[in-house]
Amino acid sequence: MKRNAFIAGFFGFALWSALMLILVYPHDWVTLTNAPVLLILVSSIYSLLLPLALSLMLSAFAVLMFNYQMVPPVHTFHVDLHEHGILLITMMGVSWLVTYLLRRQKQIAALERLQAQRTLRLMKWSEQLREVDDPHTLLSQLNQLVRGLASECDAIALGFEAHDLSSDITSLNPQQLEGFKACLKENKPLGRNTGRYESLPDIYLPMRGKSKAFGVCVCTLNDSKAQNMQWTRDVQALLDQMGLACERRESLLRAQSARELAQSQKTRSLFLTSIAHDQRTPLASIMTSATAILEQAGQLSTQEIRRYAELIHAESEQVARLTDNTLTLARLSGDRVEVPMQFESVEDMVASVFQRLRQRKHVHLPKVDVDPGLPLLKCNMVLVEQALDNLIDNASKHSGKPATIELKVSKEEGSVLFEVSDKGRGLGIHANTDSEWKGDRGRGMGIGLQLCHAVAQIHGGHLIFSSNNGQGTVAGLVLPNLPE
Repeated sequence: MKRNAFIAGFFGFALWSALMLILVYPHDWVTLTNAPVLLILVSSIYSLLLPLALSLMLSAFAVLMFNYQMVPPVHTFHVDLHEHGILLITMMGVSWLVTYLLRRQKQIAALERLQAQRTLRLMKWSEQLREVDDPHTLLSQLNQLVRGLASECDAIALGFEAHDLSSDITSLNPQQLEGFKACLKENKPLGRNTGRYESLPDIYLPMRGKSKAFGVCVCTLNDSKAQNMQWTRDVQALLDQMGLACERRESLLRAQSARELAQSQKTRSLFLTSIAHDQRTPLASIMTSATAILEQAGQLSTQEIRRYAELIHAESEQVARLTDNTLTLARLSGDRVEVPMQFESVEDMVASVFQRLRQRKHVHLPKVDVDPGLPLLKCNMVLVEQALDNLIDNASKHSGKPATIELKVSKEEGSVLFEVSDKGRGLGIHANTDSEWKGDRGRGMGIGLQLCHAVAQIHGGHLIFSSNNGQGTVAGLVLPNLPE
């Protein structure tokens, strides 16, 4: 900037020097008639390049040189007022008027360019605020923009809290701290030339939202710079945009929190419904069998009592499994769940599940088909076995005849697929994605499937369901195959 001003001044002074040479050494084409026009033309040009006071002084000196060199009697400053006085006075007046008007026009043009730059800066800033997710991350950039607009200020401090500022100031003094809090509370500008608390030496401008202030900008300046306060309007516009952006983000966070709360309530309701759905049948069987023994003990044979006792035992085991599933699902649904995992053999996990089914004397023992050469799977063995047990149990409830359930384990690209299929009533759909993992009510909405979904999620996998034209169902547990 200084270099450009120096170059402009050099050329302006060179033009004035050329004019002086023409007046000192006039040619035949420079006469008393056209010399005033030349003088005014040249002075109008260098007045755009030189400061106003210097331009006026040089124009006056050029008129005096014109009088000395070209107005009779030449080489004297004597002037015949009746013949040439009006000419000299008009030349001086026109030269000064043109110089002043051109300089004024240049200043207006410069102000317009500056205002256009500021407007463009505000537009770009507004676009940035619309695109960014968290306006708080743009605080340092806002500080730079305010510093560019409020160059008269000695120091600037702005932030959302008084203890966390993007600041030219090391820390706020007690008076500034009170002003910061008052501005934040009242959501209005405070300090000199704001109409509120004029006795304050500094200026406090809020980041205004529609309902409250989200931050404050503190501007310190001395008395000599406190006259021109036009910059406060542009700075306040920047701060208001930040305030509105913060308010939009706060509204979005509230809406998101409300949606999450509604989803949580829905999940909790579904969870309770599932518990009641899964435990109603075994509890009803237990109560029926126990009532029969209590009310008809004298009339029942030993074989009948044993049959009722076995039914109570089987259904009690089912309730115990449901309780275990419920507790596991509750644990996996907590925040920041960390499940220990290690590399396990797929064949060993399938064998363990099959052995437990035998111990429970499960009627629907599945036909097992495990692809050879499966890699070790990084997982939590207990959770995966529990999920497979639930898928098999769910299939057995809806399968047709015994020995119609199949468990197939295969390797897919980057994952291991556990598929449990049955020959019962299907889902009524051709394919089911993870987003529809719950199946349909006819096939169960209970704790077991919810636990399978939670186990899949905790391992970074998913559940898939498919049905062939409503005939049978294939439930798949897909777990990623992490490298060893």
